[in-house]
Amino acid sequence: MRTPAIRIRLFGLPLRRKDWYRRVRTIILVHGLMGTEDVHYAGCRRWWSRPVVEVRLPGHGAEPGVPEHPAASAISRVRKSITDQSEPPVVVGLSYLGAAVAFHAARNEPGAVAGVVMAGYSFLVSPDMLTRWLQGFTGLAARQRRARDHFADLHGRKWEDLLTATFDELADGCLSLPGLDDLRRFDAPLQLVNGALLQNERRAIEPAAASGADVTVIAGAGHVVPVDAPRMFTAAVEDFSDRIDTECTVFHERRRAAARRSSTDASVEEDARV
Repeated sequence: MRTPAIRIRLFGLPLRRKDWYRRVRTIILVHGLMGTEDVHYAGCRRWWSRPVVEVRLPGHGAEPGVPEHPAASAISRVRKSITDQSEPPVVVGLSYLGAAVAFHAARNEPGAVAGVVMAGYSFLVSPDMLTRWLQGFTGLAARQRRARDHFADLHGRKWEDLLTATFDELADGCLSLPGLDDLRRFDAPLQLVNGALLQNERRAIEPAAASGADVTVIAGAGHVVPVDAPRMFTAAVEDFSDRIDTECTVFHERRRAAARRSSTDASVEEDARV
């Protein structure tokens, strides 16, 4: 029986009194490379207090085969999930594949997304650097039978094809990693949620904040934040969603500041004409 690509679930605790009048946006979750929604987000399910849509990346898990262009297929799948919502959702992407897919899907649907959360990500990482990391990861998996068995159980015999397809898309540009310039041009609130245990991802926080992102550092978490600290991760995402609704994000503050500067410049120009 084929595993559905998109699952819609209601997770978490009963609504508290203060939640009755709070807008409840849907959260769309995109897992990372070589994982599934069960592997990466299962620990969060008991903590959500709003609707959650889990999107399966093409070729992962029990899905048959690997698409010729898995990243493009993944972006299309997430876009479909976005446009299926009755009001703009918050899209969450994990690690370099899931975060990049979430970012591009949201950017391709202007106005249809309330905000984006990227977790376990650095806007400073180049495709070449990520390729080297993946090569090291592949070599480790090849040497360790336990790792090979894990991926074979999760994805079947095609697990190596998934990695090869990712290498190819990084090399030919089909999979582009959003950088700081992309972040500066992104026209919606964006939050970066990284763990405190990895130096590379701690270093990513300050440049992201300077470029317009809300940032959250989760103590005790590594690269896969929702696995390492599920309760704090869900709290960070839901708090960001609430601040979008009250316009208390960096994005909103920068937009207000730009409007104030524009108004001041217009007043100065008017005074000069008088």
